[in-house]
Amino acid sequence: MKLLLVDDEIVTIRGILKGVDWEQASFEKVLTATDAAEAKELLLTERPEIMLCDIEMPGESGLKLLEWVREQKLRTECMFLTCHEEFDFARRAMKLKGMDYLLKPIPYDELTDILIKAAETVREQEQKHRYQEYGKQQLNGLKEQVLSDEENIPDAKKVVETVKKYIWEHFEEELTVEKLARQVFISADYLYRIFKKYENMTPVEYMTNAKMLYASEIIKQPGISISHAAVLSGYSNYCYFTKVFKKYHGMTPSRYKQAYGEKTEVDINGSVSESKGGMDRGRSEGV
Repeated sequence: MKLLLVDDEIVTIRGILKGVDWEQASFEKVLTATDAAEAKELLLTERPEIMLCDIEMPGESGLKLLEWVREQKLRTECMFLTCHEEFDFARRAMKLKGMDYLLKPIPYDELTDILIKAAETVREQEQKHRYQEYGKQQLNGLKEQVLSDEENIPDAKKVVETVKKYIWEHFEEELTVEKLARQVFISADYLYRIFKKYENMTPVEYMTNAKMLYASEIIKQPGISISHAAVLSGYSNYCYFTKVFKKYHGMTPSRYKQAYGEKTEVDINGSVSESKGGMDRGRSEGV
C-alpha cells in the first residue's frame, strides 16, 4: 500500500517521515509532494491508496486537491492536516468524504495509530470492492446464459411441458409462478414469457384451469365434501375456492355437486347403485 504526504512545509514532511513508525504502519512506499501540482502527478502515476494532505497550501489548497481527486474518480482516500480547528474546513473535508481531519501538531505515535487504522479501512474497502465486482461478473454471466437459453426454442418448449406435468401432479399444493420456476431452474419472468408463447395463457391461468377441471371431477364423487375438494385442489381458503369455482363453472360448488354429483341409492334388495344428478350439464346457474 502506498501513502502520499502533501505539505508545503518541508520540515513537516521530514518530521513525519522520521517520527512515524513506518515498519509498524507497513506501507510499501511513502511518496512526498510540496504542492498540488506535484501531488496530482504522483496521484496519476503512482495511484497511492491514502493521501495525508495539508489543507492550507499556497496556490491550490488541500480541499481543492481532493475535489480534483474526486473528479478524476481516483480511489485515493484522504486525511487532512491543519493548524486551525475551523468548523468550515472540517465540514468541507467531510463533504468531500475525507477519512479524517487532524490538527497540527499531532504526536507521531498517535499519527502512526491513525495511519494503521486508515490502512486497515482501505484494505477492507478494497476487499469489499473486489467482492462486488466479482458479484457483478457472476450476474452478467448468468444473464447471458439465461438469454442464450431463451433462444433455444426446443428446450423452452420442454420446460413448459415439464411445468404443466408438475402442475397436474401437485394439485394439493398452493403453487406460485416463483415455485414452478424454481422446479425447472429458471426465472419467473422467463417462465411467464415462454408459457404465454406456447400455451397462449399465463402460468396462473393454466393452473386455475387445471385445478378447476380437477375440482369439478372430484367434487362429483360421493363422500367428498366441498371443503375436502377445495383442499385436494390446492385451496386452503374455502371462500376463495368457492369464488373461483363459481366464476369458472357458472355455479357454486354445492350446486355443481347437486347437479352432477354421483348419488348413492339403495334398491329394495339392499344393493347399492350410483346415479348422476338430475340437472342438465348444459345449464349454468348460480346460487
